[in-house]
Amino acid sequence: MKIQLILTGLMILGMVAAVSAHGIHIATETDADVVIIADQDSADLARRVVSELGVNAGVFEFTSPGQVNHELGHFIFDHDYTVLAVAYQDTVEEFIVNNPQSSDQIRVSAAEEEEIRNNLMELTENGTGEPTTPPVEESGFLIPFILGLLVGFVAGLGLGAFWMKRKSA
Repeated sequence: MKIQLILTGLMILGMVAAVSAHGIHIATETDADVVIIADQDSADLARRVVSELGVNAGVFEFTSPGQVNHELGHFIFDHDYTVLAVAYQDTVEEFIVNNPQSSDQIRVSAAEEEEIRNNLMELTENGTGEPTTPPVEESGFLIPFILGLLVGFVAGLGLGAFWMKRKSA
């Protein structure tokens, strides 16, 4: 009886997905080609310009320079986004100095309508909304799904055989 409880507990723990105490990153929440870093004052202006141009850009409102610096690393290194900063320009420029390889993906802009419009048009090939870099081919859903089914099937067979042998003994 003890072994069944232990095995059941281990199975439940094995099925629980690992949760990061770090929290969810903004970069995982968007499928935009261009990410716009804004603050409370510039977010509405940036959203209006994006809407008028019809480009595939996400406007994210940040509340502190530390948050901007942290998320910039995820935008650039984890997800390969193009970034337009209309707020926290000093933080973004410091990030570029510390990470020179990211300078071609980040553009700093004043929080003025015309400058935001011009930078967005340059970042999205004449304002067509098409990304300036070719899209990266994403891995499909089917391969991980089939592998998960196979692992589950083999584990289930092994546990079932073990359980039946324990019951008959």
